[in-house]
Amino acid sequence: MKTALVLSLIAAATCYGQHFYGPNGSFNGSSRTSGNTTRYYDSGGRHVGTAEKSGNTTRYYDARGSYQGSSTESGGNTRYYDSRGSFRGSSSRSGSETRYYDSRGSYCGSASESGGTTRYYNSRGSYQGSKR
Repeated sequence: MKTALVLSLIAAATCYGQHFYGPNGSFNGSSRTSGNTTRYYDSGGRHVGTAEKSGNTTRYYDARGSYQGSSTESGGNTRYYDSRGSFRGSSSRSGSETRYYDSRGSYCGSASESGGTTRYYNSRGSYQGSKR
């Protein structure tokens, strides 16, 4: 469960001082960015992971500093890899919408930005949570 939280926070956050909320509005965690490093925290304020960006590549680490994977961005498209370098999925951004795909290319969900809030939806269009 912690790994899922870390990966969802990492995939979702790009800005300083983000807060994450579940579909019922409950606070799930936050992030804080300094330079090229973003640290992620659970709802209790405990550090759960870190992302370090260098050029178009971001590397992800759990709370103990163990490497979890990476993402590489190019032209509005991002590819995600696990710690062994295996392709895990991708995302494609167009305007204020990002669409997510698994490693087989199947649609997994989307994110929509508006007014400083990003809302996340699963593949069926059901609301999954937000970040502000």
